[in-house]
Amino acid sequence: MLFSEQLALATDLIQRGQRFLIGAHARLDGDALGAMLVTAHGLRKLGKEVYLYNPDPVPRRLSWLPGAGEVRRKVPGGARFSATLVHDCGARHLLGEHFPEPAVTGPLIVLDHHEIVSELGDIVLRDQHAGSAGVIAMRLLAALGISEDALPLDLATALFVSLVEDTGWFRYPNTDQEVFRLAMAARQSGVSSWEVALQLDEQLSEASLRLLTLVLPTLERHCEGQLALLTLTDQMLREAHATMDDVGKLVNYARALRGVELGGQITVSDDRIYVSLRGKGRIHVGELCAQFGGGGHRNAAGCTLSFADSSDVPKSLAQAKATLLTACQAALSACPT
Repeated sequence: MLFSEQLALATDLIQRGQRFLIGAHARLDGDALGAMLVTAHGLRKLGKEVYLYNPDPVPRRLSWLPGAGEVRRKVPGGARFSATLVHDCGARHLLGEHFPEPAVTGPLIVLDHHEIVSELGDIVLRDQHAGSAGVIAMRLLAALGISEDALPLDLATALFVSLVEDTGWFRYPNTDQEVFRLAMAARQSGVSSWEVALQLDEQLSEASLRLLTLVLPTLERHCEGQLALLTLTDQMLREAHATMDDVGKLVNYARALRGVELGGQITVSDDRIYVSLRGKGRIHVGELCAQFGGGGHRNAAGCTLSFADSSDVPKSLAQAKATLLTACQAALSACPT
């Protein structure tokens, strides 16, 4: 079904409903939370009731966003919703193990821009070319009658964060005319780009810098220098007195190296090995991660690798790296320069 047809269905459902659950993928990032808040502020402007839910806590670097403090990790018992709007999510397992049942959520409206997806949603507003999930949320609000010309400041701030986080401050290839138009609408509503930058990127903790000094020495180059890998472990977090909130975007250091086509970060915890991959355009890292049950975008994606032996972390890490290297080498060989 065409996006316009799905949009008409979503608009009708929201106009007829009154109480809505607002969610996104677990492990919230700036686009997911920003898009959630765009929708929440917009629906409230239309007189609707909203409840914000996510299985994970809001990251510290995003907690300043207006409305972020309303995100709850449980849905009230006995709650029933006219519909649930899920943002920036292309697979059900990314919603977490305790995502409410259909009797609670009502129909699922998915607002998404991923390319690698599985079946999710009764109404799906997906455009893989959209600059961010916040862009999709704004298309829905526009269809519901909210004008870009006079956005409330809380909504405009959430929108701006969604845009800058998923376009890399307007550097990535998904930065298009729609992104710039919405960014200008947010600025005209009173959003200060510098104040947003201060909150997102100029509030590093000391622990994050200590962690950086531990992670950078793990740098490995593979595939004739085209792949750069960094490794983060629980031990490093403990040594730096850091939490996952302090990790930030370490993987970007790997991608930024001259000659690198794929930058990766392997995060080893007590029960899993998580891989974040970033590309420069030549390799579709979303498709690469899909081989391991993950997914994402062309230039940013992730997946989880299982432990080969839970009692032997070094062995498991070595085997996970070998598996990842084989897949990356195949991807690079299939896409010659």
